[in-house]
Amino acid sequence: MNQILRHLALAAELPVYGPSYALLQHLIRTPTPLDPEPTWQLVTRPLPAPLYWLWNHYPPALVRSLLLWWKLRQPHNVGIEEHYDVSNAFYELFLDKKFMFYTCADFVTGRETIEEAQTKKADFFLNLIQPKAGEKILDLGCGWGGMMRLIAETTGDRDGIVGYTLSKNQYAHVRERLGLNVELKNFITCAYEPLAYDKIYSIGSWEAVRPADLDMLVRKLHGALRPGGRMVHHFFTHPGDAAPAMALPGQIFFPGSLPPGHTGFVRAFENAGFRIVHRSLHDYRPTLRAWFDNLAANRDRALELVGAYTYNRCLVFFPGAWMYFQDGNATLIRYVLEKV
Repeated sequence: MNQILRHLALAAELPVYGPSYALLQHLIRTPTPLDPEPTWQLVTRPLPAPLYWLWNHYPPALVRSLLLWWKLRQPHNVGIEEHYDVSNAFYELFLDKKFMFYTCADFVTGRETIEEAQTKKADFFLNLIQPKAGEKILDLGCGWGGMMRLIAETTGDRDGIVGYTLSKNQYAHVRERLGLNVELKNFITCAYEPLAYDKIYSIGSWEAVRPADLDMLVRKLHGALRPGGRMVHHFFTHPGDAAPAMALPGQIFFPGSLPPGHTGFVRAFENAGFRIVHRSLHDYRPTLRAWFDNLAANRDRALELVGAYTYNRCLVFFPGAWMYFQDGNATLIRYVLEKV
């Protein structure tokens, strides 16, 4: 996009979508690769009170709701494919090497590497799932299959676990490189065989579940679990029922996705008949900074793989998401639910 069109887009988007959406898009559309550290400082800098209010509250709630309604009309796979199906090699540049987790790690001391922190997360999650040989286990939104592989190695049972994903690149990775059972399937809209699974889990995929989908999906998963079955989820959500203003710029990075509010999740879990047996809060910010630093360190290779636009979008996404958590717009939560 040339500079004239870029500035015209900014002028058009600013009054409609608000300053947060318009300015992040303006940065992403820079025709040359962004300089990492100035970009981080620009996106995360403190704002004067009036600008901070506009950044977090404009457009007004009614307009925001209408814009989000329009964005959420597209099929789930459109946003997933746009974000993930750019290049597996690109994601390998900044994710941990062992699991390729694109979800919040456990930086317990703050001195861990991303590999160490993601290993701690995997061990934490394994303890929550409590997988056993012979069980039927389902991974919703399985990513690049890192948790599936760990469960298979732990139980010695590769046939008992299956993963669902909408990303063709992830599907190919899990199937061809890991040799695990994976299906190209929308876990939100698909049908589930009753009483088919002992354990169902997800790590960072419930953010793609729209508010209108939530109750229906939780009921289907409850029906798919055997009595005494366990469901484990790791996801971020915003505190209230109404979507915050920053949910709108989230459409730049994950088009068509809007996680329900926290109270909506709790209601859906309890109404479906689950008993909540574990809830813990975790800090996403150190993970986002680690990914940003890894991407910056691999700038030249990233540009070879995906070009300036995708590189810039990712470079802006990490500090933008960091601010999302810093400002209290979202919290990372892990839940363990049991079917009684």
